[in-house]
Amino acid sequence: MFFRFIISFTFLLLFSENSIAQIVTDTEKIFTENINEYYNNPVQTIKEAEYLLKNANSNNDKIKAYYLLSESKFLTDDFSESIEYLFKANFIADSGDNHFLKSLVYVAISSRCRFFGIEDRASSYITKAEEELKEIKDADAKTVVEAKILYEKAGVLIKSKQYSEAINVLSSSNKILESGKANHPVLKAKIRKALADASFLATDYVAAATHYQKCIDILKGIGFEFSSIAASAYNGMGQIAIKNSQYDVAQAAFEAAQACNVIESWVKADVYQNLSELYLKTDDKKLYSENSLEYKEVSTALIWKEREARNTLITEIEKEQNIVINKDMSRYTSMFVGMLLVFAIVFIAYFVYNKKLDDEYNKFEKLLSRVEAAKVITASPAPVLVANEVADKVEGKVLAISEKTEQAVLEKLKEFERGDEFTNPNMSLQLLSKKVKTNSKYLSDIINNNKGKNFNAYINDLRINYIVALMQSDKKYLTYKVSYLAEICGFSSHSAFTVVFKSVTDLTPKQFINFLKKKIDKEKESA
Repeated sequence: MFFRFIISFTFLLLFSENSIAQIVTDTEKIFTENINEYYNNPVQTIKEAEYLLKNANSNNDKIKAYYLLSESKFLTDDFSESIEYLFKANFIADSGDNHFLKSLVYVAISSRCRFFGIEDRASSYITKAEEELKEIKDADAKTVVEAKILYEKAGVLIKSKQYSEAINVLSSSNKILESGKANHPVLKAKIRKALADASFLATDYVAAATHYQKCIDILKGIGFEFSSIAASAYNGMGQIAIKNSQYDVAQAAFEAAQACNVIESWVKADVYQNLSELYLKTDDKKLYSENSLEYKEVSTALIWKEREARNTLITEIEKEQNIVINKDMSRYTSMFVGMLLVFAIVFIAYFVYNKKLDDEYNKFEKLLSRVEAAKVITASPAPVLVANEVADKVEGKVLAISEKTEQAVLEKLKEFERGDEFTNPNMSLQLLSKKVKTNSKYLSDIINNNKGKNFNAYINDLRINYIVALMQSDKKYLTYKVSYLAEICGFSSHSAFTVVFKSVTDLTPKQFINFLKKKIDKEKESA
């Protein structure tokens, strides 16, 4: 009996060890197979990542699952969810010691910051990834991370229009991959595509065409010719063909992009815009109109998703900062010398950023001038478009609006602008169209044609000008919290107000309030 028990226990122990080993092997296999597969089939990668997350046996497994979910969700236009998954991975990775996974997450966050226009943060996460790179022991993993870091650095350079520098950095990244022992075709294709983009922006169309073709050749060799990378490359090839007046070649390239299984929304919008340009050049008015309309629909939807995602990204970064601050506070409570160092850094930073503050104050002065000018414009007749602008606007209209109707609506809009009904948080195109006694499509076209912006931008500008004017005219508003100021002018949240205020004025609400307080104090002293 005793021997039977020993045999059973030994068998159970061996079976358990084999099962655990099998699970570990499976999770690693899922991650390895899907590290690039999401470019080709993000929906399938999402399923694999969800399975990996459900069966995760360690924090590293969770990081891998969240990373795959983030990259895949980004390609399916779930931008906000993608960012949330990425910061979940970041939160777990920060407390671990897997330098390879940490660096992958930092590079991905840098990419999101760059995509959504927060370049300073993008650079800071690249720096974090570089710190982790120093600790990676595996040569192949080190090669991958180094190539990805250089790719992101080039992306930041391209954003700032430093195309030659970006090309040099991408060339270095390409050399690192070529000299490595392992083959990384997808990463090589991405770098080739980025080299092509930078060359195109630098107007070196010959080099751009060569890089796009090499990118496509690499992707075809691994069965990725219908991936998101391929779609972007085909779009680039089409743009070059337009530049060379090769319209048949351009059309074929754009159709190849549209035929891809995975095509990012911004690439899709760009393809529609390029096709409309192509059909305009070939005088095909019907296809020009169809593609222009498609471009407008896709780009409008994308703008809203990007705004929501940018808010999510800012929120997640703030959460991360708060965690860091809390850690620092607890650490420096018993470290008086550390606190002195913080004060010293702040003191030095004041002088370092003095010029930056001057630039921001100039923006503040320009904003005040613009608000004053807006008051005059509101009371003046609607702007008259030059002949070419009128032709373009009319050609793009879906509805024919009579001049009499348009002028009547514009007069009612002037009255609306003089009031404060736009501060209603529920203000919508439909609600305003009822007020001015027209339908929403007419109103949308009239605002676009006469105000030079869409409805949401129009309302946001009125709200920002309104709250700026209030703060100028009554000092008590300078003592209110930003969340209350947001509520006064019709925004549903502190973060939404901050993002819109920054986009309209180039300043945050707090920066503007501080500058206005200083201006008032100076005026008192000089009086």
